[in-house]
Amino acid sequence: MIYLTHYRTASTENVELFDDIIYPQKVHWFPDTYNRTKSGLVYVPHKLAEKVLDPELLANLRENPVNKTAFILAGGNAHFAGIGQRPYDSRLTYTYKFLPFTLTQVYAGRIAQSFGEMDSITTDASACASSLKVMTDVVNLIDFYDYERVIVLTVEDGVSNAVLEFFGDSKAVLTEKQEQEGIKPSAFDSVNFGFRIGQGAALAVFESREAVARQGVKPHARLVGAYSASERSTNAIGQCEDGEGFIKAMEGAMHYSNVSSDEIKIVKTHGTGTASNNKAEKNALTQTLKAFVATSYKQKIGHTMGSSGLLETLLLLDDIKLGVVPAIENRTETDSIFLSESTAPPNGLIMSLAAGMGNIYSAAIFKGM
Repeated sequence: MIYLTHYRTASTENVELFDDIIYPQKVHWFPDTYNRTKSGLVYVPHKLAEKVLDPELLANLRENPVNKTAFILAGGNAHFAGIGQRPYDSRLTYTYKFLPFTLTQVYAGRIAQSFGEMDSITTDASACASSLKVMTDVVNLIDFYDYERVIVLTVEDGVSNAVLEFFGDSKAVLTEKQEQEGIKPSAFDSVNFGFRIGQGAALAVFESREAVARQGVKPHARLVGAYSASERSTNAIGQCEDGEGFIKAMEGAMHYSNVSSDEIKIVKTHGTGTASNNKAEKNALTQTLKAFVATSYKQKIGHTMGSSGLLETLLLLDDIKLGVVPAIENRTETDSIFLSESTAPPNGLIMSLAAGMGNIYSAAIFKGM
């Protein structure tokens, strides 16, 4: 068995309008992550990661080593600093002077040292599915390769000129013009739709049953299983609206976990609120599962890109501990499945979903403790 023993999250409901970029839009961000970036000595994703790299937790892990430890950096789309956007200046524009340290594997090797000795250091760049996709790596390392601890750090520079421009070009984010027209971020709704970009990071420590018993730690949850899949598609940044990718990921996760569909009672959706994802995810869930409730976090904290799958799962675990599965914000219709009102958590397993451009869909199953 695999247990989630420690975690830290960083996300914000703080929203600010950026009107000096090509597609003016509101974003969820930590302004302090951009302090001193114009000097070229500060790289935003590193500053964002610092919010979850708790020195006390790092010291605890160093002082309590296990037999084999792996470190995984789930970096989403893994942008270079200052590369990719059109040549214009905004308060987000900066050029990092130490470009090699923006490479995810170099950064992973640097950060992994702070946790103590490592037997494996890897990275993942599976776009917005990245942090949930690596749950399959966690399962494989602990169940089949005798690792006792796997540390996952997920962070991506979502609030950047390059990302905001790309999603503005693709008409995926809510623009300020749409918000002025009265549209609010939501998912599975006939009136409100879409998302804002957000900054976010998460750190999670997964350990084997033997390591947990030896240390006497109290787990937060159990990772039951995970699976990732792709669908038949001719569009690398599109989705099949019948939900094929989500269905394959969910069915794979349940199959390899020996879990039946009626055991899944709570779903953390990908929940971007785009027309295609609304159709794809809703079709997949209603065809694959039975009695369940579904929520989404992107309306509250923004789309944190590669961090979103795991970060949102951890936020859901926090809410469940408080006795609630939160509603999907800004729903205009009464809905007891794709929640328009918060509800008490039903007894059962949690399914977490994510999707990434490049045709990847990920599902992970958790059991709260």
